[in-house]
Amino acid sequence: MGRLGKYLADKARPYLVQDSMERIDTMHLLDLEEPTYVRRYASRYGAMMSSDFIACETAKIRAIRQLPVHVMRKGDLGPEKQPYHGLARAFHRPNALMSWGDLMSWAILHRDVFGTAYIKVYTDPMTGYVRELRPVTAPVSISYDRSSGIVVYSAGQDTYNEAWSCREDGVVVLKTDILEDGGVRGESIARKAAGDIGLSIELNDFYRSLLDNGNHFQGYLETDSELEPSDIEAVRASLEGTSGVDGAGAIRIFDRGLKYHDVSAQLADMDLVDQERFVLEKICRACHVDKHHVYADEGAAATTATGADIDFVKQTVLPEVTSIEKAFQPVLDGAASLGGSMSQFYVKMSVEGLLRGDFATRVEAYRTLVYAGIRKRSDICESEEWKVYPGQDRLMQPTAYYTLDDDGNPVLPAEPTAGTSGQSDGLSGIDEKKMADALGPLVEDAAERVRKRVERDGPTGKTRAFAHTVLDPVALAAAQVGVYMDLEETIDELMGACNEK
Repeated sequence: MGRLGKYLADKARPYLVQDSMERIDTMHLLDLEEPTYVRRYASRYGAMMSSDFIACETAKIRAIRQLPVHVMRKGDLGPEKQPYHGLARAFHRPNALMSWGDLMSWAILHRDVFGTAYIKVYTDPMTGYVRELRPVTAPVSISYDRSSGIVVYSAGQDTYNEAWSCREDGVVVLKTDILEDGGVRGESIARKAAGDIGLSIELNDFYRSLLDNGNHFQGYLETDSELEPSDIEAVRASLEGTSGVDGAGAIRIFDRGLKYHDVSAQLADMDLVDQERFVLEKICRACHVDKHHVYADEGAAATTATGADIDFVKQTVLPEVTSIEKAFQPVLDGAASLGGSMSQFYVKMSVEGLLRGDFATRVEAYRTLVYAGIRKRSDICESEEWKVYPGQDRLMQPTAYYTLDDDGNPVLPAEPTAGTSGQSDGLSGIDEKKMADALGPLVEDAAERVRKRVERDGPTGKTRAFAHTVLDPVALAAAQVGVYMDLEETIDELMGACNEK
C-alpha cells in the first residue's frame, strides 16, 4: 500500500472501530447499518484530493452558504418571519465553532462525499427550544421498528458530540438524490463518480511528475534479472546524475542488464488539456454544476453566459436548497411517534439574491411592485439595506383600477383599505377635507336629479338604475382623491325620502 493508501486507511480506521462498537441490536428494532470497508472510505476521501471535484462542490457551497435563512409561519395574511423562534436563533449561530455558512459548507461536502450528512439538534430541556446545531462526524446507526414505525438514530462520540441516541426530530438528515436502499441513506456522489475523480487525480499527479522529472526521456527500463535494493539505488543515482538542464545532452549507459524501451507517444500527441477538460465535464455533470461556474468556459463564453446564472439557480441551487429546507421539517413538526404533527412553521432559504439583476433593472421592478400595491417601500429599502423613512411602511393603493362586478360595473370600496390611503400614505399633499368640500355641490346636484326622478316614477328598479348612472361617475371622481361614498346606502336614502313623502 502506497503513502496515499496508508493515509486514507488511517483516516478510516477510527470510523471502523467506532462503527463496530455503536451498532444497535435488539429484538424489536431492525438495524439498517451496512458494513463499512477501508476501500469504501478510501475512495470517498480521495474525492477531496480531486481539484475538479472540489471546484464543483465549492461552486455550490459558495452560492448556498450566503443565502438568508428564516423560520416562517403560515399566517392568515400569508407567510410571516419568526426571528425569535429557537431554530431561527440557531441558524444565526449554530454552535460556538461554526457559523451558519460553515455548517452548510460542511454538510453539503460531507453529504456528497459520503452520501448522507447528519446534524445533531440540541434543545433546551426546560423550554424545548432549539439552542444548538452540531455536525456529526461519527458513523450513524439507524434502527427502525417495522411494526410501530419508530426510528432511532444513534452515534458514538466525535469532535462535537458525546455518544447520543434520538428520534427523527433530534437530528437533521441530508441525503443525496441517489437513494438505492429504500431512502434510508443517500448514495455517495463521489463513489458514483469514483472513476472520473480518480482520473482527475491521476492527471494532476501526471502534471506534477512532468514538472518534477528532469531526466528528459520518455520510456522505461526493463531487465530479466532480479535487482537487489543496492542495484536499484545505483540506477536511481545514475539517473539523477544525468538529470536536469546540465545533463540534457549526456549519454546514458545502463548496466546490470537494463534495457531502455522508448515510448512512441509524444507529449504533443497526448493532448492532456483536452483530457482534463473531458474529465471536468463529467464531474460537473455528476455534481450538477455548469462549467461556466468553475471557470472552465472558453473565450467570451465565460463572460457572456447570461442564462447560465439563472440555470445555475434553477438546476443546481434551488433543488439543493429545497432538500435542506425539507430536512429541517421534522425538527419543527416533532417526532411522529411522540405525537408530532404538521406545524405551521417551515424553513425558507431565499434565493432572490442570486437572481438580482443590475441596479436599473431592480429599481424598475421595485417601482412596479410598489405602484401595484404588492410590496411596501420599506420592504424594498430593507432588501437593498437602505434607510427607511417615516411613511414608507404603508402600502400604496392604486387608484386607477377597480374591481368589477358580474355585470362589469366598478365596485367602489365603502372606506379606504386598512393600512393604506387613497393617494398612497397621506404625504401626497392633497387636503381631503378641501376636496370633499369642493365636491359637495357636484354631489348635491346629482342627488337632486335622482330625487326628481324618484318623485316622478317612484322607487322602482328602473329608477335605481338611473340613480347609479348619475352617481357612479361622481363616486369615482371622489375616490380619486380619497373620498369614498357608499352608493347603495345613498340611493336607499333617496328612495326612502320619496316614500316618506
